Amino acid sequence: MTDYRNIEEKISAYLDNQMSEADRAAFEAEMEADPALVARIERWSATDQLFASSIPTPSDAHLDALISASSAANANRWPGLRIAAMLAVFAFGGVGGYGLSQFTTNPQTTIIVQATMGATNSHRVFAAEKRHAVEVTADETEHLQTWLADRMGREMTVPNLSAFGLTFLGGRMLPFDDRAAAQYMYETADGKRVTLFMTRLDQDETTDVQVLEDQGLTSLRWQSGEWVFILTAPLEQQQLAPMQIEVRDTLL
Repeated sequence: MTDYRNIEEKISAYLDNQMSEADRAAFEAEMEADPALVARIERWSATDQLFASSIPTPSDAHLDALISASSAANANRWPGLRIAAMLAVFAFGGVGGYGLSQFTTNPQTTIIVQATMGATNSHRVFAAEKRHAVEVTADETEHLQTWLADRMGREMTVPNLSAFGLTFLGGRMLPFDDRAAAQYMYETADGKRVTLFMTRLDQDETTDVQVLEDQGLTSLRWQSGEWVFILTAPLEQQQLAPMQIEVRDTLL
């Protein structure tokens, strides 16, 4: 049996049809026993209409190749595998070889999905930090704004979210694709971290706010011109919505 480092690596191998028969059978058994995994994928698919509208539905033949049921018994054992496989493609496509490129040639779709995953992943990593949550602290806000503006090629005014009970902690620059991204971090009175991720895309477009939910995190994503913004926190959508308006108005 292969010793996968984490569940993401295991999902990648499964979707890319790179598992041995033994690993595949064991993973399918694991999926049967873990409905939370399917629920997580379904939340991404249900709340991010971009996937449904922009990614063509893969063929039955390709889905069959993805799940590679070893026998009719396996297929009967969990008929939902075919649905889960397709949803998993939508949820994880475009990041680290998870399969989106097999279904779409639209680079704008791919990079938006990458940005979304980058925002949530960087939130999980840095929001958990106590001493190193940010690269430049709030007491150097002016320097942070100037530095990031130079690297990002736009004004990087820090939105003031104190009216919502948030304290600005600072920010950092992140690598994203072949360009820079930025993350600003805030904290609620009870210690919950709120992050704002932003980066430049390759296409000028303005979109409505899209809501994504994943494992206790809510993200609001929107695009304004060439820039995509993703506000992420362990908060409800209605709590984040007024913050999003303030961020949007600040960074227009």
